[in-house]
Amino acid sequence: MRTNAGRDWQAKVMGDTASNATGAYAPATYIGLTANNTAPNAADVSLTGEIAVGTLSRAQAVYAHTNGTATYTLTKTFTSDQTVTVSKLGVFNASAGGTMAFESLLNQPAALLSGDQVVITFTVTL
Repeated sequence: MRTNAGRDWQAKVMGDTASNATGAYAPATYIGLTANNTAPNAADVSLTGEIAVGTLSRAQAVYAHTNGTATYTLTKTFTSDQTVTVSKLGVFNASAGGTMAFESLLNQPAALLSGDQVVITFTVTL
């Protein structure tokens, strides 16, 4: 059985940049976006069609966790510099390359025009 303290530790290792882990074991706090709407697959190692230029390119999110709870969140506000419908995200442990720890379709695609903002909050359940 994982303890409550163990769950809190796991949240910090996985998502809190204050954990000081580096390289392959760095926390996964970078959110990448794509217009691709295919179903996520556990075998995926990259985010197909990831937006790699402009203000919608991969960026570091803000980590939040309340001790004693079974979740943590990563939140990032993106301001679009292009017209695109964002359908899926990936969570990575590096600003480029790295390991894609999570992949998820958005609850609802976000149709963006230049200047629009979208707030992405990704919840990880432990």
